[in-house]
Amino acid sequence: MINLTGKVALITGSSDGIGAATAILFSSLGAKVAIVGRTQSKLDKVSSECQSKSPNGLKPIVIQADFEKDEDVKRTFDETIKAYNQLDILVNNAGVACQKRFAEEGDLEDYDRVMQVNVRSVILLTKLAKDHLARAKGSIVNVSSIAGIRMSGTFWSYCMTKAALDMFTKSMASLLSPEIRVNSVNPGPVRTNFLNQIENPNSLWDLMATTMPLQRVGVPDDIAQLIAFLASDAAKNITGSIVVSDSGSLVADPHKTLASVVFTDENKQG
Repeated sequence: MINLTGKVALITGSSDGIGAATAILFSSLGAKVAIVGRTQSKLDKVSSECQSKSPNGLKPIVIQADFEKDEDVKRTFDETIKAYNQLDILVNNAGVACQKRFAEEGDLEDYDRVMQVNVRSVILLTKLAKDHLARAKGSIVNVSSIAGIRMSGTFWSYCMTKAALDMFTKSMASLLSPEIRVNSVNPGPVRTNFLNQIENPNSLWDLMATTMPLQRVGVPDDIAQLIAFLASDAAKNITGSIVVSDSGSLVADPHKTLASVVFTDENKQG
């Protein structure tokens, strides 16, 4: 059983999706949580769910921040330490993506933004947190992606940042040991609001599941459970690992892709 009672966890990008699920799970396991995101209304909702799941009714501290700004990253750390004077677990989950063909107008500006949030903010927050984490014999879990392992052409900048994050994980696992364990979780497709901008997103998720060896796509709690394990003493012998949770997509039949399913005769529309 995983027990995080008395632990203080800072979870970035926790206003929805994987980060929100992680914050709620950590709260249910007894942790004191700091949640961070850009949208106050979403953070307030997650905060209420954390408090309702906490065995002691603990309410997390809520930090509205934009990790495109170094000063917001620093403020996030400062507010967490001011509130708890302790840090045992850092979950670097904040991230953004951009889909653009190489050499399109504005691609370098978008690259800078994606690199700032997905890599620079993680490096900066790790630097700020390392002394507190070392005193606590703590743990860092970086939320990466299978995009860091398998490329996707128009998401090239996102893939680059996740590959960089995986190497940063390994480097920090070596440099910060034995005081701090550092691991990465690399999700595949997960049912979040990522597809909400398209019509009938649930239908596409269901269709995507048929291309997976496990015949499902992940849900945020799948990844949250893995993060909790790696952050806890149950994983005390694990550091420098890149742990994939992807419904088997990396070993899927290359001929059974989402595109091949969508464009079979029975699924064609007109």
